[in-house]
Amino acid sequence: MKSRQDPDIFRFLRWGVSVVLAVVVAITIAQIVMRYVLNAPLIWSEELARFLIVWMTFLGAAVVCCDGRHLNVDVFFRAAPPVLRRALRVFNACVALGFLAILGYSSLTLVQLEMMQEMSALPLKIGHLRLATTVGSALMVLAILARIFHRRCGLIRSAQVEEDAM
Repeated sequence: MKSRQDPDIFRFLRWGVSVVLAVVVAITIAQIVMRYVLNAPLIWSEELARFLIVWMTFLGAAVVCCDGRHLNVDVFFRAAPPVLRRALRVFNACVALGFLAILGYSSLTLVQLEMMQEMSALPLKIGHLRLATTVGSALMVLAILARIFHRRCGLIRSAQVEEDAM
């Protein structure tokens, strides 16, 4: 758990993801009411909900990267000696950074191509949907690097570090 003096560098994303989730729930409820109660479905609601869910997923992944809370199987990790744990953390961070760099860079081409095609119900380009991959990848890279930097400098103690100390 973070202490009060620990900086939460992704606080704005946490709030943003929470707000987007609330909006998706409200849009979905409104669509159900409009379709089944008033028999007047909203044309744009499904597309907007899908758009927001994609963005929420990538932004939420960046928050999870910052917290070091991605899903993992830690049976072997917990059984490993502390030196091997540190090596595995470095290896995992390098693999994740490499994958995210490739994903983010390759998504730029797709975003550029998809900016020529419009969405069916919303006044947006499909590239705006694909942009979530690029932005999310960049934010995840920043989150992982910030996490490494802060851990090295002793500015924050992650939940994993606290668990290791137990």
